[in-house]
Amino acid sequence: MPCREFYGQLVDPKNANILKLYRQYVLLRVTDLRGIDVALFDFDPDSTLYTFVMTAEEQILLRYGGRDDAAAESYFSEKSLQLALERGLEQFKLAKEGKVEKEPRPAPVTPADYPDIKRDVIDKDKCVHCHQIGSGKTRKAQAAGKLDKAVDLWVYPEVATLGITLDVDKGTVVKKVDKAAKEAGLKAKDEIVQLGGKTVLTYGDLQQRLHLVASDAKTLELVVKRGDAQETITLKLPEYWRVTRIERRSTTNALEPFPEFWGKPLDDTAKAKLGIKKDEFAAEVTKFWAKTNGQAAGMQVGDVVISVDDTSKCAYTENPVLWIRLNRNAGDTIKVKVLRNGKQMEFSFKLKARPW
Repeated sequence: MPCREFYGQLVDPKNANILKLYRQYVLLRVTDLRGIDVALFDFDPDSTLYTFVMTAEEQILLRYGGRDDAAAESYFSEKSLQLALERGLEQFKLAKEGKVEKEPRPAPVTPADYPDIKRDVIDKDKCVHCHQIGSGKTRKAQAAGKLDKAVDLWVYPEVATLGITLDVDKGTVVKKVDKAAKEAGLKAKDEIVQLGGKTVLTYGDLQQRLHLVASDAKTLELVVKRGDAQETITLKLPEYWRVTRIERRSTTNALEPFPEFWGKPLDDTAKAKLGIKKDEFAAEVTKFWAKTNGQAAGMQVGDVVISVDDTSKCAYTENPVLWIRLNRNAGDTIKVKVLRNGKQMEFSFKLKARPW
């Protein structure tokens, strides 16, 4: 586990309950991932905090961490941390008694196994940071011609997409249900204790198990504690259940091609002012940095991109920058329509793999 100061403002330093729990742990903070087995310690590399509770033999007992599109700290709270620490001690006792299932250890992978990280970071004696693992995975798969853009980039999906809102302070207790979860019969105050046949004790566990569900799965089995009984619920997965705003991720930012401009998606209010519908493309060009083909073709900072190759909407993103990355390749020539001072303009240019 990280050192107590790593939690910053999450924990009151005078919280006697948490301090008592800390003293029962060996606390370890990792600031450099060189040498870490990132196959065993698999985690969302775009998190600001991720904690593993484990035995000395590196049997992982639970996770505390994870995030959503809204914020990096959505699932952090002093109460949820205390609950995770308490459950970690319970799991450790059970593990000593041989009552916690040992999962097969995957083949080891270290950051040095990703060529970009080895060349640009490790060989220059720099620290390996979490986000570099995400970009390293993308670039290695891309270079080998093994990257499936429709599958591999949609990592660590959110339970909210399934219609599940958790009570953050209570771990995996459901606060509110909607969409697929409501249709399946999940109820507020249910506590999710298993997902896909595996025990979950925290939000971190829940998101990790959801991440491992096959992308083409049609249903998801949950076991919930309802009162004093347990019930099994089969949830029908919606078509785009893995979709999040992956443009914020290091895995996506390493993706080829480069769209030839950087852009910021507009919110619904800004779209309405321009007469653009909520589900249509709209991204304001924010910068070029390098001399890009988009800029050479005539695009300017402040332009609002509203379509690419006559596509103005799609089911999984409202961001034309992301759409280009997912649907076009380096060397392709694209046609981009923008709004500038109330007028539509059109530009055509070739995509490079990277900006420089």
